[in-house]
Amino acid sequence: MSDLTPAQALGQPVTITLDDGTTVGLRYTFRSLALLEQRFGSVAGIQHAVDQTGEGAAFGPLLDLIGAGLVGKVGGFTPHLRHRQDAAGTRTLEEIIYKRSFDGHDLGDLLAPSLMTDYAAAMQQALTAAFGPSTGSSGNGDGPETTDSPGLT
Repeated sequence: MSDLTPAQALGQPVTITLDDGTTVGLRYTFRSLALLEQRFGSVAGIQHAVDQTGEGAAFGPLLDLIGAGLVGKVGGFTPHLRHRQDAAGTRTLEEIIYKRSFDGHDLGDLLAPSLMTDYAAAMQQALTAAFGPSTGSSGNGDGPETTDSPGLT
């Protein structure tokens, strides 16, 4: 049995409240996941973005994770990418700034640290809605299925 509400199972956003009292819809789409992949370098980079030991970065990656889920019409935010180019001409993504589309406010100024646990729960619900509930496998089932050939003992 899934813990998703019917609306979440249909891909509906999870509502979060910003510091100014407005509510927005958090939903992870291919676009938002591609932004995160570009920001963190890989799917594994996304998974390890938030340091849970307390010794590394947490708030910056959380801002990126929340911001990516608010991109588009539903969430109302637009990503602004800032790249850095080295002397060899290699460009790397340095930062993504998420601005609210209707007034240009920076998402970082609209998130309330006191609501961090609410944001974390909303991200988990939205990611579950995007990918479906976890089955406990690594993504490709439980591994190859083996059967005995007839006549072999």
